[in-house]
Amino acid sequence: MERIVHLCNGDSTADTLSLADLPGEIRVWADALDQGPSLPVSDDEHYKARTAFWASQGSTGDSTKLAEYDRGLDEAAAAEELILWFEHDLFDQLALCRVLSRLARRGLPQTLTIVSIDRHPEVPNFLGFGQLQPEQLAELWPRRTPLSRDAIDEAITTWIAVTSSDPRALPYLTRRVKALPFLAGAIERHLEEFPDPQSGLSRTERQLLAAVARGIATGGELMKTVHAIDPRYPITDTYLLHTLRTFATAGLVEGVAPSGPSPSAFREVNATI
Repeated sequence: MERIVHLCNGDSTADTLSLADLPGEIRVWADALDQGPSLPVSDDEHYKARTAFWASQGSTGDSTKLAEYDRGLDEAAAAEELILWFEHDLFDQLALCRVLSRLARRGLPQTLTIVSIDRHPEVPNFLGFGQLQPEQLAELWPRRTPLSRDAIDEAITTWIAVTSSDPRALPYLTRRVKALPFLAGAIERHLEEFPDPQSGLSRTERQLLAAVARGIATGGELMKTVHAIDPRYPITDTYLLHTLRTFATAGLVEGVAPSGPSPSAFREVNATI
């Protein structure tokens, strides 16, 4: 029997996909590479750096989990078909680049396909697969497309540029990548997270501070506002809370607990300028 593996961008998508009655096994590979260090180092050094970063953000970092994701990916490469479920945003596109780079280095599956969208006719404000129902995901599966050698090479080149200490190749890549339809836009969004020369703030920081200045106070409303204006970068509650805490430490906002568990502290946010 042909072995099919679906690789998802997170547990939420995997849980929904498990209800879609598709053939094959489901695995997860997820790390928010848009945040924290991504370095050209060994696997063990990478896991340690990522874990230390998440711990510094008040989140639970687990090098064991990251290693499990990579082992699962390596094992999935032995399948007759590996289907990658990665959408359009920065989170997914960076993960896709690392996944494809690793597959190219460790060994490609017999057939490598992808399901990747940036909109859905039944979801007006589409942000990601997590908004879809099992039957909607099932309808996307027949529309999966083969990943070409050009697409894999673009992912490898982008990952090398992202992990480099010199980011000057990234603007060039926004004009060169073509085979992965959402990668150029994701690279552009990645570049916008570098500090602005005038304010010293990233795009996310500027958007969040402007929202608080307009009177949007709670964590949930701030997240909803930022998602609406920035669909290529769906900020997480952990990152939003960390950014607000950074603002509070700098004296830019009030109403944010300086410490404490992320879920409860996020719910208690009542930010003001």
